[in-house]
Amino acid sequence: AALPALPDQPLEVLSALALAIICHEGGHFLCLRSIGLPAEEFAIGFGPEVINFGRKDGTEFVVRALPIGGYVRFQDEKTVKLEDGNMVTEFDARSAPERLWVLAGGVLANVAVAWSSLVLGVLNFGVPTRDPLPGIRIEAVDEAAFTRTGLKAKDVLLKIGSLDLNFIGADVRSTVDYISKLPQGRAVEMVVDRAGEQLQLNGTTVTDPNTGLQRLGVMIDANSAKIIAKATSFGDAAGVATDVFMRLVDDQFKSLQGVLTGVGSAEILGPVGIVQQGEELVQSEGLLGIFIFFVTINLNLAFINALPLPALDGGKALFVFAEQVLGRRLDEGKKQDIELAFVLLVLLGLASLTVKDVSRLL
Repeated sequence: AALPALPDQPLEVLSALALAIICHEGGHFLCLRSIGLPAEEFAIGFGPEVINFGRKDGTEFVVRALPIGGYVRFQDEKTVKLEDGNMVTEFDARSAPERLWVLAGGVLANVAVAWSSLVLGVLNFGVPTRDPLPGIRIEAVDEAAFTRTGLKAKDVLLKIGSLDLNFIGADVRSTVDYISKLPQGRAVEMVVDRAGEQLQLNGTTVTDPNTGLQRLGVMIDANSAKIIAKATSFGDAAGVATDVFMRLVDDQFKSLQGVLTGVGSAEILGPVGIVQQGEELVQSEGLLGIFIFFVTINLNLAFINALPLPALDGGKALFVFAEQVLGRRLDEGKKQDIELAFVLLVLLGLASLTVKDVSRLL
């Protein structure tokens, strides 16, 4: 059955984002309870308290003002004295496997929710995925780049110079690497597919002022076609969902690589940009857009939190592993200082991204 369209409102997007955060924090919460420890607070958002749902079984459930994540706060007023004389919280006194289980709970929950959502989607209405096609797709071209190269958005680059791209699996990174080494100021021959017609173009590159390398000055991505994947049995749906899931995970790695290297169309979005992206999906896909957004946000939360960076789940797990390798507990004060410094950097980054995202709307 097809999904109906939704009105252009951010409420559905914010609800999907909040639900993904609840899934993540719920994973931590359930894992914490599974080892016999209560949580002091289950919070969605940061900053001042907006809604307090009261306390149940020792845990206070609240919604806070800044919708940029959430947390499960352990009971840190109860301390335990270790054999080495250090005083730590009840959670930090637990064994390494138990602590790793709780720290991994959020990532595991998001992964499980994303995969199971894909299975349900495949069984009921189909989920969008990409079918790889030959070539490299031109995503965006400004006027200056068009004048130099003759390329247009939606062109498919099949060959540039001696580099053949007319095969499934043509790689963006390899293409950018080849272009970067082209002779400066010399025309390069290109073969493109434009609406089913092959054309030969002659273009020139520009020199990147920061790196000194050559570039076409256009935005490119791997070429693919959108398809709707459906199945009628659970076994088939699980197989299709796993295939789509792995492609989405691969996209996450490529996006991170693109952000770090500047290759491809990936960029970092702040909270406003994420909501705007969700709204665009709603406008173009209706309820299916909300579904795509929900699955993607769950994978984003899992992927980001698994990174071995301070204050993130992966960074906290790295501290646990370090303690096992060193055979001793790390200084809690130093760990907290490192995490605080990272949080402040993240907040500054989010503020900068928010200003950038809002300026796009004006």
